[in-house]
Amino acid sequence: MASNSLEMLPSAGNGSILLSGDPRWLLAQRIAASDIFSKSEFLQKFLLHICELHLQDRDEEIREQNIGVRVFGRAPSYNPGDDNIVRNYAVQLRKRLNLYFEREGSQESFRLEIPRGAYIPVFHARPSLAGPQPALAASAEETTPISPAPGSHPQVPPARKDWRMFLIGLLFASLLWGTCWLAYTSASSPPAPKVASRPLWATLFSRGHDTLIVPADAGVGILQNLSQQPASLTSYSNGEYLSSVRVKNADQGSIDDLRTQRYTSMVDLDITTRLSHLPEVIPDHLIIRYARDLRIDDLRGNNVILLGAIHTDPWINLLQANLNFKFVCDRRVNDCYILNTHPAPGERPLYRSNLKSPYRETYSVVALLPNLDHTGWILLIEGLDMAGTEAAANILMNDSAMRPVIQKAFTRNGKPRAFELLIQTGSLEAEALPAGIVAERFSQ
Repeated sequence: MASNSLEMLPSAGNGSILLSGDPRWLLAQRIAASDIFSKSEFLQKFLLHICELHLQDRDEEIREQNIGVRVFGRAPSYNPGDDNIVRNYAVQLRKRLNLYFEREGSQESFRLEIPRGAYIPVFHARPSLAGPQPALAASAEETTPISPAPGSHPQVPPARKDWRMFLIGLLFASLLWGTCWLAYTSASSPPAPKVASRPLWATLFSRGHDTLIVPADAGVGILQNLSQQPASLTSYSNGEYLSSVRVKNADQGSIDDLRTQRYTSMVDLDITTRLSHLPEVIPDHLIIRYARDLRIDDLRGNNVILLGAIHTDPWINLLQANLNFKFVCDRRVNDCYILNTHPAPGERPLYRSNLKSPYRETYSVVALLPNLDHTGWILLIEGLDMAGTEAAANILMNDSAMRPVIQKAFTRNGKPRAFELLIQTGSLEAEALPAGIVAERFSQ
């Protein structure tokens, strides 16, 4: 169990004091304080909020609109049809409830579920986990010995040596000795570590963490290009940029669509599909989260894969301080380049797309970094444009191209360390040129 004090957990209101003796409320408190929930404040608040309302007979208030406002801080006028953050977190909430009752809560006398299609919790009494064992009745047959006839003598066959039994015994003793010797030698030598054949994907898709794949927000990229107003991470994540950005001489209906609808690129959709079909994926722990719905809380306690061109993914700005290959944008939103903070011999200080050259070269970065609380990993697949992002994904999912990187980035027992790859690609007469790694960095 987590060390969180129950009194310190977030609650929907002061009415929870009246529920302090209700075993269902105590169950909700234990779940929220568990290791499975302790790293996500939003999931804790979500769970306790709907449980408190339900136990106070206020089910009519358990609606998506109210949850978005009270739990996730959305404005009272927000439209759940345009912003599906509650539905996204509800999927994660149901998965973690199942995990709780499989692990820490396997002995609970009640079970809590959130049926699909609504957010009203349901409490079930669980049957006894240790039922009576069926008795095994077996009666021995009673047999009556047959006595020899009076005056007769039982005939005893002459004894003779049976060499077959001797040989069988000798064989059995030899097998027993060999088994004991093998067990002794195995115990006296350290076991060889079991290393996954593809340790990067085994690290990112594990049963100990949820894995979020986050396609980029093409709508915010278009709005930045049209308005020439860059979106900071703060204004993007709290919704201020999308509600306040102004575009002159543009159709207002189209601008409103970009503000409210969820657009991404075919490149990001293709990468997301390829990632979700990797054999290492654990479906119950895989979550597709749109960049606009991501929260800083998601970057703690989870593995995260961020996709996109730089101006369509403001979340990259949160991680730039830990990168050697940094994305920098000038006054024009789409005029960006990659800064090589500490160039090695033979490397350039910056790498900029040159779409006017015959080869239309462009660049991207693949980076594996610890998540914000160092309990998991964040993988960046980020390009200066969509072509760069696609090239980065192609390199990443090419086992032969990644083999030298994996050998440097993972220890012999499969433990990862952070790394960065700078990738170059281009095209010639509409034909894509092979992508290649032009620089790399590995943490010490």
